[in-house]
Amino acid sequence: MSWLSIFSGGNKAAGDGKAAGDSRRERPSTPPKIVIDHHDYVPEEFVMGSFRIRPYEGDLIAKQKFDFHLVFDIGGDPVDIGCIGIVVKLTEEAGLVARYQSPQPFYERKLIDYLKAWKGL
Repeated sequence: MSWLSIFSGGNKAAGDGKAAGDSRRERPSTPPKIVIDHHDYVPEEFVMGSFRIRPYEGDLIAKQKFDFHLVFDIGGDPVDIGCIGIVVKLTEEAGLVARYQSPQPFYERKLIDYLKAWKGL
């Protein structure tokens, strides 16, 4: 055990640390909100790297790159991540299917934590 951990409370019982982490990992009830051109959408499907919005009523076209924001709340901490996506498919039946680049590492970790909490992992 290091001196720093002694002063920072690193010698607490293992159960104490988990209790603080559990309150931070409350299960979100909704998927992240996707904001495209100032319009809010709730995705029908959302995983790391892609999402589907149905119905989609916007100006994007197939294979177009676009900027959007992922907005969610994790443990009372609102997060707004700017992302770049590309339209994979855009039809009436499929809706908007898009892939997106991973955000910066700091935000990617927040998104992963959010998705784990949302899926109950």
